[in-house]
Amino acid sequence: MKNVARSLAIGLAVACFVAAGISRAAGNGAAAFEQLKALAGHWEAEKTNEVATKGKATVDLEVTSNGSAILEKFHMVEDGKPVEMITLYYLDGEQLKLTHYCMAGNEPTMTGTYTPESKTVKFDFSSITNLQSPDAGHMHHAVYTFIDNDHFKTRWTFRKNQLDAFTEEVTYVRTK
Repeated sequence: MKNVARSLAIGLAVACFVAAGISRAAGNGAAAFEQLKALAGHWEAEKTNEVATKGKATVDLEVTSNGSAILEKFHMVEDGKPVEMITLYYLDGEQLKLTHYCMAGNEPTMTGTYTPESKTVKFDFSSITNLQSPDAGHMHHAVYTFIDNDHFKTRWTFRKNQLDAFTEEVTYVRTK
């Protein structure tokens, strides 16, 4: 009987430690959301050879809905045609999420994990709407790195045929 009681006590202690760890990790969502809010403003892609050949990319971030959402508007001209996409960031409880309204015609939702030490939010695919087939192309992963008040980096991974097809990495500079 003592062994059963001891096992239950140890199991309860482990469950409490795990719950505390999950609670702290979920709390990172609010901290990441505040980091994203600080990006409100107009941004241009840092001038690189890749950006120069594809065209100038801009991002406008706006805190909206009484502070409960962040609207990102991406714009660039590629081969003379405008390319525009929207990404909406929000908290679902304490969990940071994004929904990306892609030029591919679908809307992946991703869940974010924030690592304050590296100032990085990693978003992983959680669901999608309007995907024509499991092999259809869609954004599947994104990483945001907060460099300083005037610079941040994004890395978006596009998946097609259920494999990572390409990754786009861009550093943005705040325009004054």
